[in-house]
Amino acid sequence: MGNDAVFRVDGLRKSFGPIEVLGGVSLDLHAGEVTVLMGANGAGKSTLVKIISGVYERGGGTMSLAGQNFAPKTPAEAIRAGVVTVHQNINDGVVADLDVATNLT
Repeated sequence: MGNDAVFRVDGLRKSFGPIEVLGGVSLDLHAGEVTVLMGANGAGKSTLVKIISGVYERGGGTMSLAGQNFAPKTPAEAIRAGVVTVHQNINDGVVADLDVATNLT
């Protein structure tokens, strides 16, 4: 992971009761790049996004945005910092006959 990340997650953890959903997730997001988050059902993708967007509090680890600590307690705090979540809805804006790259442009 490079030092020029615009957004960084390091060792992020989250549990719901005895169930550990995220066990030390780390990632760097860089300006001008597209990043895809993929995984099986139940892998923790939605939980990660909800932590980043202020819906859930993290159980451990750190996040930084533009080199500054980032720990939103609410979605409104995340939005004020410029972090917005676009939720997937297959019926809105996706054309089945087009490939993924074309649908994203």
